[in-house]
Amino acid sequence: MKLGVIDVIVSSEVAGIIAHENTGHPSEGDRILGREGAQAGESFYIDLLKDQKLGEIKIGNECVNLIDDPTLPGSAGFYLYDDECVKARPRYLIKNGIITEVLLNREFAYKFETKSNASSRSMGYDREPLIRMANTYFGPGDHNIEELFEDVKKGIYMKSFTEWNIDDRRFQSKYVGLEAYLIKDGMLTEKMVRRPILELTTFGLYGSVDAITKDAEFPMGHCGKSDPGQGAPCWMGGSQVRMRNIRLGGE
Repeated sequence: MKLGVIDVIVSSEVAGIIAHENTGHPSEGDRILGREGAQAGESFYIDLLKDQKLGEIKIGNECVNLIDDPTLPGSAGFYLYDDECVKARPRYLIKNGIITEVLLNREFAYKFETKSNASSRSMGYDREPLIRMANTYFGPGDHNIEELFEDVKKGIYMKSFTEWNIDDRRFQSKYVGLEAYLIKDGMLTEKMVRRPILELTTFGLYGSVDAITKDAEFPMGHCGKSDPGQGAPCWMGGSQVRMRNIRLGGE
């Protein structure tokens, strides 16, 4: 069965890696201004900010909210103050489909003519504090998972992923399903789909989202950055997400 154009519902695990890679990394202020270019890549945000300001850039539908929050109790990325002694708070990177905030430490907050939002983290006393994510996730919507299935005539539920790829500017991305099932006439079936391929730009992903669940899960993650490398524990996940009319690869 060729998949073709189809609706796709992704679990919190898959939504989490999308939130982390397609929003968390391009939101890093040092990456936006090129400081990470030779080490981990750049950010497509720099092109958007040439003509528009934060709070004006529409990147997805109104139901799309991406949050980075170090204050979640018991989370892998938990802290109350960052390594520059700035008090932590939730950062609303995308709110109602609009890019509203980027991750900043004191140095890059000055360059953006604003204040730090407590994004400075170091993995050791002998390592430089860097702009880092904490817990990056899809904010909750208005639906339960059964309601997401009910409105799908033909679709795929991607429960987990086996592979992901994204370009150095965090724009062109690819996610390959590991455990995935066919949705038919509003019902999740037991028929498994082998390696469905979700391959879209960041605008394509967020512009296709039309429904998000109320529930949320937060798989453990580990984020790498810099040279010498610094690994940062984090949560990634949030709610489950439905995307409409996706040209899905695989069969």
